[in-house]
Amino acid sequence: MKKQMLVVGALAMALSMPLVACGNASSGTSSNSGTTTATEQKSDSKSDSKSDFDANKFYAGQWRGSVEMTGQTVYGTAGGFEQMLDVNLAEDGTCEVVPLEAHADLLNDKGTWEGTADKLTLHLEKAGDIELTVSGKANLEGDAHAFDIADFDTIQFDFYG
Repeated sequence: MKKQMLVVGALAMALSMPLVACGNASSGTSSNSGTTTATEQKSDSKSDSKSDFDANKFYAGQWRGSVEMTGQTVYGTAGGFEQMLDVNLAEDGTCEVVPLEAHADLLNDKGTWEGTADKLTLHLEKAGDIELTVSGKANLEGDAHAFDIADFDTIQFDFYG
């Protein structure tokens, strides 16, 4: 009986070890918030010295715009994000706004872009100037109406590469 208790105790100890490792994973999450702080510090230092900020490194690439959806289902309130369009920023300063296939009626435009450490400005041929603000390390946010999206105030962009 004592032998059986020792085996059960050893087994319980072995099974609890991965849970201890999971506890350390949450520490990794808090280090991500440290990264955000570092980004905020980086933004502060950029405002002191604008020549240090490289807009091409920060912004160039594909940004996917989504709006937050909420609604009622038979199970209660449901929500999520509906992907609407892409903003493609080239390193040469040109840009293109391309709606996704399901939203072909949205803004489809070309132009140029420029960015600072805290905002991106699109200079589009049809829509004029659209400002997007930095809302995270790889996130932008702007006025959904500027992209011909009705019934939503805000569009959020995530960097896709």
